[in-house]
Amino acid sequence: MFRRLLAAFLIAAPSGAAVAQGESTGDWALATMPNGCMVQATSPKGTMISVWGFAGQDKIAFLLQNRGWSVRDGQPYRLSLDFVGVETLPVSATAREHIDSDGPGFLFSVKPGAQGATGFLNAFTSASGMRITQGTESFDTLPLAGSKTAMAALAQCLADRWSKTPAAAPAADKEKDVLDTV
Repeated sequence: MFRRLLAAFLIAAPSGAAVAQGESTGDWALATMPNGCMVQATSPKGTMISVWGFAGQDKIAFLLQNRGWSVRDGQPYRLSLDFVGVETLPVSATAREHIDSDGPGFLFSVKPGAQGATGFLNAFTSASGMRITQGTESFDTLPLAGSKTAMAALAQCLADRWSKTPAAAPAADKEKDVLDTV
């Protein structure tokens, strides 16, 4: 099912949308690892979104970070993601306090093909922005311009990594714990 989603992203992408290793697509940048790929973008208020996957895994991880946020490490948060002009979707995320220099944040994953995942990914790639809130607290609104091209580049990268990973799993097992935490 994950491979079908990768194919759908590739078909939906404009021609020439694939981004080479380490290149930028609009406000998004693509990074590669031997068995995985990641796209990242940063809002004007300093919120970074990182989206990544590993070859052979059936989840895509999303990490929202900002140096100015205060979160309770390991605690579950029920976030509301308002995909501006498209729809609002709830997300169950786990707070991470000490991640890296980009600050604390919220980690959640999406399993392509699972109930609701297609709607989430369609909203993510078609909205002009994503407003992040919890209850009445608004964290930030991330511009999503270029997200469709970025996700297509992520899909292409993962497909390339998947084809190079023997049996599509042994090397990815090391990252399994990261994606299974959410």
